[in-house]
Amino acid sequence: MKNALFQTRAVKALAGRTLRWYFESPAATVTLFVFYLLTGYLFAAPLFLLKAASLRGLVDFVPLLLAFLVPALTMGLLAEELRSGTFETLATLPLEDWDIVLGKYLGFAALNLACAAGLLFYALVLWLCASPAGLDWGGVLGTLLGLALTGLAFGAVGIFASSLGRNQVVAFVTAFLVCFGLFILGKIAGLLPGSLGALVEYAGLDSHVENLAKGVLDSRDLVYFASLIAAFLYLAVQRLRARRF
Repeated sequence: MKNALFQTRAVKALAGRTLRWYFESPAATVTLFVFYLLTGYLFAAPLFLLKAASLRGLVDFVPLLLAFLVPALTMGLLAEELRSGTFETLATLPLEDWDIVLGKYLGFAALNLACAAGLLFYALVLWLCASPAGLDWGGVLGTLLGLALTGLAFGAVGIFASSLGRNQVVAFVTAFLVCFGLFILGKIAGLLPGSLGALVEYAGLDSHVENLAKGVLDSRDLVYFASLIAAFLYLAVQRLRARRF
């Protein structure tokens, strides 16, 4: 019981330390600035040029933006611990590898959800610009949920890539390639025949984010994101276990 309580506190402490590192890191600050700058442009361009109040631009392009930015935010979470030798200190504590991975991931997840919540500003602008009857809140909230889940899935990929070694550049490139692969699968699914196209469509992000953006809360989409997160966190844990031995 005491050991379980210690592990819970340790996971919270790791998550808190990770979140504090984000707010203290200039690189993380620049990454978040770029995120809001580009999402602001994607939102404002159709609003002022086409006189259309919509979050459609975010659905089409933000997953690609996240494929660049999330690896930048996660590449050092474990790689830096391995490079500096502090991982060995963590490994001597009565912590499971799951505790270490989960603590790091929860710190990133808190930042990711805070960023997604910040996008509610655009929903407020839509509410002010559109007539009350013309704003589809289901679609708006579904869009934000889809983007938040995309960030969480990419974060799990980034954690796994960061567990592969001490080189953060390698971690970034690996995570980006996997995230970009998930993004591009949805784009090419329509070019493939029959059941192969359906399989690739399910493996890609597009159909799942699109469904959520329409305000459709389908359990298959939630299972897809949960499976991605669980699979890559599991791979990260296995990688850390291999390093112990």
